[in-house]
Amino acid sequence: MTAEVLRLERIRKSFGSVNALKNASMTLKEGEVVALVGDNGAGKSTLIKAISGVHPIDGGEIFMHGRKVAITSARDAIDLGIETIHQDTSLAPDLSIARNLFLGREPVKLSFLGVLAPLDFTELRSSASALLKRVGISKKLDADATVNTLSGGERQSIAISRAMQFAAKVIILDEPTNNLGVEETHGVLRFVKEVRAAGHTVLFITHNIHHVFEVADRIIVMRRGEIVAERTVADTDLLTVESLIMGADMSKLLRDKQVH
Repeated sequence: MTAEVLRLERIRKSFGSVNALKNASMTLKEGEVVALVGDNGAGKSTLIKAISGVHPIDGGEIFMHGRKVAITSARDAIDLGIETIHQDTSLAPDLSIARNLFLGREPVKLSFLGVLAPLDFTELRSSASALLKRVGISKKLDADATVNTLSGGERQSIAISRAMQFAAKVIILDEPTNNLGVEETHGVLRFVKEVRAAGHTVLFITHNIHHVFEVADRIIVMRRGEIVAERTVADTDLLTVESLIMGADMSKLLRDKQVH
């Protein structure tokens, strides 16, 4: 039986009179990719920000490996092994690609010197190049180039690469293929599969339902702050998922449209 990693029970979050989350409950298990889908305003962003400590919850309970935990800050989430890649990637624009990829974990020479140990730039560049190729960024990027010289899609790829390299227990990817080219997108989706194969858990937020069916094991649907459905990918189809997202029978709507 697959072990439970993260469990949310009856999570609530309000902003003034707006109930952004209404008793949202879900479970993530070891070594699976779970897609979280829903229309704009469904509550997806609020839910992942609650898990990642950006928005402390108003009510409900969070469990990691069966143990109740409190997540009141981003540091709490990171310490528990939850890493989130948001749409607005948090990179250091004035540092090189290589430094961003291994920030805080850079290879050093003379490690016995501790904090005074010099960086091993040769190893840093080599490791950065290998990682970029692994995630599918095949175009030639200079590992010494600063991040502020990259396109939006390239920056997203760098942020995802960093999270994948130091894979946490739970990796939350918020629209990870936005602004990426076809090749970079395939690389990211392939990397998600590799992370799952290594036993890590991925919560994958996307508007692209086709990507969901490429990599996800389960699909959780949100609408108006609530989790309204859960399906395994093997037991559903694209039209059913779209119907659950919209709260309407899409096949009927399509038939009616064809009639008129």
